[in-house]
Amino acid sequence: MKIVLLISIAALFPLNATANTQKADRLFDQWEYFRAAKLYEKEATKHPDADIYFKLGECYRKMNLHEEEQAAYDKVNGYGIYSKPEFYMNYGQILRTNGMTEQSKRAFAKYSELVPSDPRGKFFSECIEIVAEDHKWDEPVSVHNATLLNTQNADLCPVLYKDGIVFTSNRKTPGRNKIYGWTGANYLDLYYAQKGIGDLDYTYVAEFGGKKIVKKFNDGPACFSKHFDTIYISRVDRDLQGKKKATLGIERNKIFMSAMKDGKWVEAVPFYLNNDAYSVANPFLSVDGSRIYFVSDMPGGYGETDIYYCNRENNGWGAPINMGPNVNTFNREKYPALDAKGNFYFSSDGYQGFGGLDICVALNNNGVLAKAIPMKSPINSPADDFGIMFLKEGKTGYITSNRAAAGMGDDDIFHFTLLTDNIDTDLVTSAYTIGYRPKVQKSNIAPRENVSIKPVLPNDILILFDFDRSQIRPDAIAHLDSVVRYMNEFPGLTLLVTGRCDCRGTSDYNLDLAERRGEATLRYLNDNGIKASRMKSEGYGINNRPNRCENGVSYSDTEHQVNRRAYCQFRGSWSK
Repeated sequence: MKIVLLISIAALFPLNATANTQKADRLFDQWEYFRAAKLYEKEATKHPDADIYFKLGECYRKMNLHEEEQAAYDKVNGYGIYSKPEFYMNYGQILRTNGMTEQSKRAFAKYSELVPSDPRGKFFSECIEIVAEDHKWDEPVSVHNATLLNTQNADLCPVLYKDGIVFTSNRKTPGRNKIYGWTGANYLDLYYAQKGIGDLDYTYVAEFGGKKIVKKFNDGPACFSKHFDTIYISRVDRDLQGKKKATLGIERNKIFMSAMKDGKWVEAVPFYLNNDAYSVANPFLSVDGSRIYFVSDMPGGYGETDIYYCNRENNGWGAPINMGPNVNTFNREKYPALDAKGNFYFSSDGYQGFGGLDICVALNNNGVLAKAIPMKSPINSPADDFGIMFLKEGKTGYITSNRAAAGMGDDDIFHFTLLTDNIDTDLVTSAYTIGYRPKVQKSNIAPRENVSIKPVLPNDILILFDFDRSQIRPDAIAHLDSVVRYMNEFPGLTLLVTGRCDCRGTSDYNLDLAERRGEATLRYLNDNGIKASRMKSEGYGINNRPNRCENGVSYSDTEHQVNRRAYCQFRGSWSK
């Protein structure tokens, strides 16, 4: 009887393990990453394998727990080649964030090997070399933790409000300790801090806005009108019911507006673009109140999330306008902001920067925004950097970052200052971007601006196309923008664009399609300032294809995709 009992108990363990994993999977699908991680952790202790550690690492990735994420992915990597290529993309990103650049490049190379049609592996691997070269030109910028504002929890996105700032935090507050399943921390709320003598001095921190502004769930970040009598706030409410809740599954970010009347905020009203099917978030209001910028994943964008704006029309807001390819990429753009000169700031993980979200700026050239560029270190770091705001003089301000160095926990608020006594007097914050070169060194060595540096990017940059299409894809924009950047930086370069096709279709049709792909590439480059006289295109059809392809033979989608491309081939001189 004892033997039978032992066998019965032993038989339960694999069933329990499966049940625990299935429950964790359900929680993951419901965006309950904190609770899912707890179950995966138990499962990894009892029945470790690559799949469990991958799922655990995905939870940590969603929760922005960098050390835990890498530790879980390290375990996956230890089991040998993993079956899901996206693992190597995510692994490369966290290794880069944690400063392990050589290991990161190997992970990106493995991703490129497994998914040769996706240019992102090469794109992000090249970032590492670009940043390493760019560090040679760093200037003395001071970045300090605003310790009186920060806690072990997330503290982020300060904005000016009267004699202090309002910022967003999920810190523990008496009476408001409801846990958010995504992070395992409290929900986000707004807080006010009264400024003291210096930019790092604050006399006290208190909850902001009252019940008309702060609700049960996530509230913030926010922005204010010029006279602080109107607030625009990101908010997530749990208001989905019935079939809509079952179908959509998750509540979206929405923007709400409230006005100050008789010293009190009135009940907030929804922004007209709010939608249960996509998010509208991160509001930023221009100083004169004539334009509102925001972030959305609404259909028709360039990537995962894009930045849009609406102009004020009469008593309301006009139609949403996408900021376009000078700002938006195939990945995420968030946290819009402007400085006093009209330069446009935001954060993105779709540029060749330092890693995670990087603060980027599109400079205002007589009312036209130039192609955005990531800002330099130490304003940016390998971690997430976002939520930049400026103080009156324009050379100091605040950023938010979850960088490990000098951090107090999760996202922290940092103060930055350009040490103007030690650098170019002409340098302003917005010019301090990747590729910045000081005019004069602090020694008798020749000025650095005369040094010619060959770009890290190879001479050939490829752009992929969809089947039977010649339109530029959103994921190709970043690569074309790299071509624009180097053509502008090195005026001695010329460009040959060669269009290719897969083998489906007649030879004549494919030749015409290849030519149209080359011409579409030239149009994009020309529209972004590259003179037509410096470029030409040729259509190769299925000739000189990089992958095997013969009519009448069945090939995979990946093999066909590799052949649907255009090469941008640099010619001429790299000298400046």
